[in-house]
Amino acid sequence: MYNFIIDHTLVDYGVITEPVTVAEAKQYCRVTNSVEDDLFAELITQSRQAVEKASGLSITPKTATVWFTNAAANFQLPFGPVVSFTSLTDNNGNVIESADYKLIGGQYPQLNYPAFNEMVAVYRTGFTTVPKEIKIAILDQINYGYENRGMDVNDLGICEKTWRVCQRWTRTSPIL
Repeated sequence: MYNFIIDHTLVDYGVITEPVTVAEAKQYCRVTNSVEDDLFAELITQSRQAVEKASGLSITPKTATVWFTNAAANFQLPFGPVVSFTSLTDNNGNVIESADYKLIGGQYPQLNYPAFNEMVAVYRTGFTTVPKEIKIAILDQINYGYENRGMDVNDLGICEKTWRVCQRWTRTSPIL
């Protein structure tokens, strides 16, 4: 028996405030004019999304809906940090009451039981304060995107420094 994700959705909730401002991004890239402010705003969003994708984190507030199987127990909820757990349903759509399931952990919990197939978990996720290491990774990615715009680079689309930070935050990476 094993656990796996069947599908998922992530939906932004509330007003999205990017963790980096245009002024911070421009300063990091050593740009002093305002000609490309719109470009920097787009690079900020793209870079945050790239870091979220590479790390499995939700940097801005989101509602996660995850369809999964917990046959082997201790299913690791993806897309941390978990702010609040909203609901858990079984494969027939029946709500499982909080007394009938057990979450272990804090920001990155595992569902210990029940060990069912085809369950759906709904929860809120996102940082209240973005860790400095993640913010710098976003700035590095913005700089990478700004310096390499329009170039045909045959790579992952994410700079190596940002990638290494993301791997440290995945909770599954051998890179520490």
